[in-house]
This record gives sequence, C-alpha cells and structure tokens, in this order.
Amino acid sequence: MDPLPKEWVGREVKMLDVLLYAREHVRARRGLWFITGLDTIDSLFAFTIGWASNTQFNQRSDPEWEEFQDWLRDEKHEAPGEGWHVKYLRDCGGDHERAALKFLDFAQEFRESRRGPRAPS
Repeated sequence: MDPLPKEWVGREVKMLDVLLYAREHVRARRGLWFITGLDTIDSLFAFTIGWASNTQFNQRSDPEWEEFQDWLRDEKHEAPGEGWHVKYLRDCGGDHERAALKFLDFAQEFRESRRGPRAPS
C-alpha cells in the first residue's frame, strides 16, 4: 500500500484531491480498490456519493467538487439523468477501468482548467 501524499498532512483533503490520487493509481495499473474498496465504476460512484454525504453531514463544504459537477453537466454535457457511471460504463463497452478513467480524466481536466497542471505526488 502506498503512503498518502505528504501534502495532505495537516490539511483538509477534498474530493478532487482524492479523485486525482485515484487517477494516478488507476493509470499506474494499481486499480481503484485502494480508494474505493473495489475496482468497479459503481464503487467509484458510491465513493463520491458517500464522500459528498459525509461532507454535508459534517456541515462542511467543498466548492471545487460542486463546481466540478456543474462543469461536467454544463460545459462537458457529461451528467446524464441515468448517472455518469452508467453512461461511462456503456461508453466504454463494459470496461470498468476505462469508465473510471473517463471520469477521473475529466476531474484532471477540470482541475487543470482552474489551477494549471498538478504536480505528481
């Protein structure tokens, strides 16, 4: 198991931070299991819902996550009513890893469009 990124120590970790960390793991062929417990698009979807719920229940906010969701819907037109996880799995011919990467690549694109490229952890 990899250690958590050093830059996370002593600060609140946000959803996009974790999604980009998950992207690194998937692209390095280490899978999603380290983040979500399973290597499926459904586990990634459930993880995002759980994280967002935990944020809300703890009376915190994550404006970047909210902006990402708006961007995905309004600019990329990638937030269908059936859920992005269902669409992406279909778009990727049932390949869970490719479907997850499609979502995680959008997270990377969004972050870069707002902040510039992120240095590897």
